[in-house]
Amino acid sequence: MRRALRRPLSVVGIVALVVLWPAVASAHPLGNFTINLYSGIQLTPGQVRIDYVVDMAEIPTFQEMADIDANGDGQTSDAERAAWAGREALRLLPNVSLSIDGRPVSLGVASSSMRFRPGQGGLPILRLETTFAGPIQASGALTYRDGNYPGRIGWREITASGQDGVALPKSSVPGGSVSEALLSYPQDLLSDPLHVTRASVAFTPGVSAPAAPAARAAAGARPGVTGGAFASLVSHTGLPLVALSILLAMAFGAVHALGPGHGKTLMAAYLIGAGGRARHAVAVGGAVAALHTTSVLALGLVVLSAERWFPPERIYPWLGLASGLVALGLGAALLVCRLAAWTNAAHHASEHVHRHESHDHAGDPGAPVLSRRGLTALAVAGGILPSPTALVVLLASIAFHRALFGLVLIAAFSLGLAGALIMVGILALRACEMVSRRMSSRLAPLLPALSASAIALLGLFLTVRGLTQL
Repeated sequence: MRRALRRPLSVVGIVALVVLWPAVASAHPLGNFTINLYSGIQLTPGQVRIDYVVDMAEIPTFQEMADIDANGDGQTSDAERAAWAGREALRLLPNVSLSIDGRPVSLGVASSSMRFRPGQGGLPILRLETTFAGPIQASGALTYRDGNYPGRIGWREITASGQDGVALPKSSVPGGSVSEALLSYPQDLLSDPLHVTRASVAFTPGVSAPAAPAARAAAGARPGVTGGAFASLVSHTGLPLVALSILLAMAFGAVHALGPGHGKTLMAAYLIGAGGRARHAVAVGGAVAALHTTSVLALGLVVLSAERWFPPERIYPWLGLASGLVALGLGAALLVCRLAAWTNAAHHASEHVHRHESHDHAGDPGAPVLSRRGLTALAVAGGILPSPTALVVLLASIAFHRALFGLVLIAAFSLGLAGALIMVGILALRACEMVSRRMSSRLAPLLPALSASAIALLGLFLTVRGLTQL
């Protein structure tokens, strides 16, 4: 009896390990692409210090690893990390400017260090801590600007405080960090992160007020379990774990597809509006899986080869815009087709053509208007945006020299995503059939036209959102 139970229990244990692993190694709460910056300005008699922190998420850290690992042995020694931190501090310093009463202050690097923290899929998260320092006078108006990483997305925060007899009667930034110097991001600000790159501070001799912590809400942000668990699959070895990882990757893909995006609404609306069948849902789902896998691989090539000239996060708004334009064009074309058929049907009705053999079914406002071009456009709109977590899996598999297994996991993830989309499409078709049977013969043909309108409106929304993110 015990032996009979041992194998099922071991499988349960493996599943629990896979799902609970993200509690130890989590994705960066602001996203896998972000580079986050913090400047803590401290004024003391005769000196200004800037505690400058760079918090890199998994993908930017992956891009820096080749520079950190100077000898290319796949390991980063203390000496290599210290050398990289010193070089990076010197590289960042020219883009940090500080002036007193309009006169530039000469800043130098007082200290620098870096360390790694565990992130998604076994990839590390990098934290660089450096201190810039320079001489100042007894009082004046300080102006500070941080110009590092202007094209990268992420958190930007500045604080200022006076110490040892320096008072700050006026300051445009708080005295305390809402993120604890990028160690704990507030949950309520993750969707709209801080973006402060300039500060103005007046300082005079006086009693130093204690730096009051900035108001904050829930902190300790953590990513969703699904994304972290999927990324952790790449580290598993052994045939049972590998097989289970592939099945779980498919399950994670299906769960991911049920979240926001990936064209669920678009697919359902098009199949209804164009008079699709279950086989069309299967065809589109398969195309979405292939396109999603291809888009992940293409973005991976950008990360590996062209990140210096074209940061990968800049691609997402353009892909979102392309998806919106495709959906808008698809919906508009389908709506025009349905309105033309509706007008044609009304024209025939006004002429009282009752003979069935002479009736033109092409004028039926509910007749199918499917085309290969439309199905292809639908697949593009649903699969062109690669999952950032799938990209992390690809990069982690390369880092662990398990690229083939990473590709298998990404393909399984895409198949699971496609399976969920197929189910949504089939359920939408069945629901449409049930509603059509209950509606009157006059109102039933309205469903395709309404679905076409929904596609056009959704495409317009996606297009506008893509434009605002450029």
